[in-house]
This record gives sequence, C-alpha cells and structure tokens, in this order.
Amino acid sequence: MSLNPRQIIEAICPELASSPSLDIFLGMAVELTDRGFFGKLANYAIAYRACHLFTISGGDSGGGSSALGMGKIASMSEGGLSVTFANDNSVSDGSGLDTTKFGKLLLGLMRMRPTMGVNTAGLHTPR
Repeated sequence: MSLNPRQIIEAICPELASSPSLDIFLGMAVELTDRGFFGKLANYAIAYRACHLFTISGGDSGGGSSALGMGKIASMSEGGLSVTFANDNSVSDGSGLDTTKFGKLLLGLMRMRPTMGVNTAGLHTPR
C-alpha cells in the first residue's frame, strides 16, 4: 500500500493534519524535496519535511521543539524569567533537521539512500 504525504501526516502529526496551514506546509515540503533522490520513499520525505517545518514554526505543541527550534524545554522559571532548553549532545549537520523528531526521521531517510561519487583512480593528467 502506497501512502500519500497527507495520509502519512495524519498518522504521525495530527496537529498538522488538522491545521488550516496543512496545504502551505505540504507545498513548501514538496518544493524543498527532491523526489528523484528519495525514489519510492519520496512521500515519506515530503511528509517528514512538512511536519518538521510545522514544528519549527511553533505549530507543534509537544513534538520536541519550541517555536524557535531550540529543542525541548528542560526547565522554566517565573520570577526573573528563565528558560532552559534540553541538549541531546548530538552533532548538528547544519541543516537544522536534527532539531525535531520529524527532521531526524528525514535525516534517517537521507542516510538510507546510496551516495554517489566520482572515482578518479586510474585517471591521469597529462604533464
């Protein structure tokens, strides 16, 4: 059974599925996701990216990220106003995808795809 991105979102992020912004986040995710790279897993990549974007925008009330994309809130104070964010000590790849559970799912899909490179062994440059 092949699921479309909307069906996947309904299963993994009901907050986004019921949001009036669903079509906007889906549209952004479609534009930012290369179907050719992900192949038959493209619908999952699109859904994960849409959920990630929704979460970092502040739409997710409990998905592991704050509106700022800073991570889970570890502690809060009222007098003097203090907020501490949890740090999972993971190494960031610079994309920001590691800041939400949905971004981490997308990173996992990316790592599953074969990488391509150019083998220059045996190529000689004339002198």
